[in-house]
Amino acid sequence: MSSNTHFAIRIAGPAGLGMHSIMDIIANAFASLGQQIITDSEYQSIIKWGLNYYDVHITSEQPYLTKAVDILISLNEKNITPNLTSLRKWGLLIANQKWIEKVEVAHPTLRTDYVVISPLIEDKYENTYLLGILAGYLGLDVSVFEPSIRKSFAKKWDEVVEKNLGILREYSEQWKTANTNNHMREYIQTGKTPKTVIYGNKALAYGAIASELEYFSAYPMTPASTVLTEIVNSKKVTYLQAEDEIAVMNSALGASFTGARAMVATSGGGFALMTEALSFAAQAEFPIVAILSQRAGPSTGTPTYHEQSEITYALVPTFGGGDHVVLIPSTMEEGYAMAGQALNIAQKYQTTVIILTDKQYSEGKVSVGELTPTPANRGKLIDNPSADYKRYELTDDGVSPYVRVGTELGDFIATSYEHDEYGATTEEIDMKVAMTEKRARKLQNFYEKEGIMWYRVVNPTAKKMILTFSLTAYTAEAWTRDNPEWGVIVITCLKPLDARMRDVIVGLEKVVFVESNYAGQLEDYVTKEFGLKFVSTLEIAHIRKYDLMPFFYEDFDSLK
Repeated sequence: MSSNTHFAIRIAGPAGLGMHSIMDIIANAFASLGQQIITDSEYQSIIKWGLNYYDVHITSEQPYLTKAVDILISLNEKNITPNLTSLRKWGLLIANQKWIEKVEVAHPTLRTDYVVISPLIEDKYENTYLLGILAGYLGLDVSVFEPSIRKSFAKKWDEVVEKNLGILREYSEQWKTANTNNHMREYIQTGKTPKTVIYGNKALAYGAIASELEYFSAYPMTPASTVLTEIVNSKKVTYLQAEDEIAVMNSALGASFTGARAMVATSGGGFALMTEALSFAAQAEFPIVAILSQRAGPSTGTPTYHEQSEITYALVPTFGGGDHVVLIPSTMEEGYAMAGQALNIAQKYQTTVIILTDKQYSEGKVSVGELTPTPANRGKLIDNPSADYKRYELTDDGVSPYVRVGTELGDFIATSYEHDEYGATTEEIDMKVAMTEKRARKLQNFYEKEGIMWYRVVNPTAKKMILTFSLTAYTAEAWTRDNPEWGVIVITCLKPLDARMRDVIVGLEKVVFVESNYAGQLEDYVTKEFGLKFVSTLEIAHIRKYDLMPFFYEDFDSLK
């Protein structure tokens, strides 16, 4: 296990009892103490009840996920037994006495295997009682919980807020004095700079807003849905919750046609409905940003769980040809900045930009420091076109000047047909060839034009590297701190690949592709693009997961 101080708290129970809120309260409390936080939410797609849990992983340095948890808070008896296999020996189990009594029938050694705290709770504020016990057991001042509790109950009457705070203070004090020798208190480090917690979809939404996003459209689809939630709550962007993803994409392209910075968000099934319109966007050269948040498939699959099986789909989402950009954020800070980068790239190159995420990134919460927005760059937007304005002018770099709709002398035709420089439909062979080559020039030498390193390397002197992306990077980096013969390559732009990354890979002894799908889509793409199978000095290996779970620290131990 890592030398990086780590402990984990799991809240388990049936859907509908506010477990997500408890996770937020705990995560925000520890972040306010300067601790590093990363969360994992595992819940079934049924609306109520079921087996669900929410983990808060608390570390002193690099945040990461583990299979084992130190504290289990359960809100019913059915969610206790399945989670005991994850609770460490002598870990803490907190649950209502009436649930513990039922479980003890099947587990008579429960109280000898674990530390069990089981108050009898008869009213509806069970969550708050258990939270108070947690605060007291860990010796925490309840003031670190109060801001989140007040926010959670902001829509309730004041007496409801005070009732919950009263329970929290009473039970915290009771269990603080009763457990002064608790070894877990040594993990609580105070005095560090307070941090905030943000989740992936919020980072993307607010990063786009900070970079002058002007139009957003979506149809709710897990795990992308909360991008729309954050956009709506911001009250800063014109948005449409459309009737389906066909309308979503076409409305966004309509906004883009006018010159607006436009974005959509969806998951696999919704993205499938968007692809015809994306092909139109490639022909009409409409800038558009699409957040594609992967989930476990195929088809509807297991829609609330994790997988990374849409990599190939993101690389080739259209018919009839056309090029585009695929970006992948792996930290919250990257996501915040990348949303603005994506909007800029879409307008600068008049192309489609896909921000490829997954369930873990979209919903995972991580502590962050300062978030830096990306200043807006609208590319070749002109205000005073000539009398002979050509919307699709053949230029050396393949990018034509564009105008906002309504600009004097700026009339043009946007069509899905091949067209001439003015947008008029044509089937003239020379113009077809010229337009095809024009569109292809736009993204040539993309990484050089942008002047950005589209990957990052952790421990660059290592001769063995893990190659991965998304939230997996946090845990991979933590593992390599304890195994310094290994490093990590984190891809941030999947298409086009940064050619400089090949030089890093071919100089290694071994590269291990780590991804959450059965087929090895990342490995297949990168090895073919870079011709890695022809590098005789390089050993290529992989670790693949497709069990709905994210990568944990323990998963990397197979590399030892």
